[in-house]
Amino acid sequence: MDIYIMNGLQGITGIVETFRSCIWNVQYFDKNDFELVVPATKENINMLQIGAYLVRDEDIKNGEYNNVMIIKDYQLDFDPENGWLLTLRGAGLKTIVGQRIVWAQTNLSGLAEVGIRSVITDNIIAPSDNGRKIDDFILDEINNFQDEIELQLFGENIADWLVEICKTYNYGWDVYIKNNKYIFKLYKGINRTYSQNEVAPVVFSPEFDNLLTSSYSYDKTDFKNAALVGGEGEGTSQRTASVGTAEGLDRFETYINGSGVSSNGEIITVDQYTKMLEEFGQSQLDQTAMTQKFSGEIEPAGLYVINQDYFLGDVVQIENEKGIKATPRIIEIIYAVDESGSSVVPTFSEWEVE
Repeated sequence: MDIYIMNGLQGITGIVETFRSCIWNVQYFDKNDFELVVPATKENINMLQIGAYLVRDEDIKNGEYNNVMIIKDYQLDFDPENGWLLTLRGAGLKTIVGQRIVWAQTNLSGLAEVGIRSVITDNIIAPSDNGRKIDDFILDEINNFQDEIELQLFGENIADWLVEICKTYNYGWDVYIKNNKYIFKLYKGINRTYSQNEVAPVVFSPEFDNLLTSSYSYDKTDFKNAALVGGEGEGTSQRTASVGTAEGLDRFETYINGSGVSSNGEIITVDQYTKMLEEFGQSQLDQTAMTQKFSGEIEPAGLYVINQDYFLGDVVQIENEKGIKATPRIIEIIYAVDESGSSVVPTFSEWEVE
C-alpha cells in the first residue's frame, strides 16, 4: 500500500516512502480518522504538515480520491530501537463540513435528502455571507430517497448533525475529490439479508464457521412507548403533541419537554409545528425502548471477503446456534498495516434482533 500526499485540490505532491504502521478507519455514519507512524526524516517533517491531505493508492479510482484524510496533529518521539518517529493523526475530508454551523434558523419539511442538500447549499455552497462559502464545493447527483422529515435547526455543527440525521435514516455520507472539486454525497448500503431476493445474502453463523462467539440479553427496565410532548406556551395554552399508539397494559407513558421547538410567531403552520413536535418526541422516545443486545465476534477472513462480497454500509445476516437472528449494518472498516502484517476488520452497528 502506498500513501500519497495531496496539496488540497491541487493533486498529489509527494509520497510516503516508508511507514512503521498505519490505521485507516473508514466510517459510514461518522467522519473517518487515521493514525500513521513514519520515520522522522527531514523530508517527512517538511511534507507532512498540519492540514496536508493523505490518500491511499487503493482509494484513487477513475479520477476520484476517496477516503481522503487530513493531518490534524503530529507528535515526535525518540525510540532507542527505531530512532525518531513521527506520529500523524487526523480525520477524514468529511470534517470540512464541520467547519460550518447552521447559521440561520432552518425548517426542514418534506424529503429528508432534499433537506440535507439544502442545509449544505445554504451554509457551504451558496451562503448569504460569501465569506462562509467553501470554494469548489458541490453536490453529487440526487438519489431521490423518499424518507420524510419535519425538523427545525439552528446553530448545529453540520458534520455532527449529519452523523445523527444519517443514523436516523440509515444514510451514509461522504466528501470526495474529483475534477478539482469537493463533492458531497449521500448513499445507502445494500441489504444482504434473508429478507430480500435481489442479491446473494451474506450470512455469519456457526454453520459457516464465521461466527466465533455470540451473547444475547433483553432489558425492559426503562421501557416507554408513548409520550406527551410539550411545546411552546404555558398552562392551558401550551402546545402539545402525542406519540405512540400502544393501549391498556401494553402502554408505558412519559413526558418529553419539546419547548425548544419554535413556531417563529405563527410563521410555521399548526400542522407543521405538530409534526416537528412529533418527530422530536419520537426521537426522544426511541431512547427509552426496550433493549435487546446481541453481540459477538465474526471471522472476517472466512467465507465472505469484505470489499468483494459485502461493503461499508451494507446490512448482513447473523444467526447463532440458538436461532437468535440479527441484521446489523457495516458502519466502519478498519484497515491496519504494521510490521506483523495487514488486516481489514469490519465494525457492525448494534445487532438489532429480528
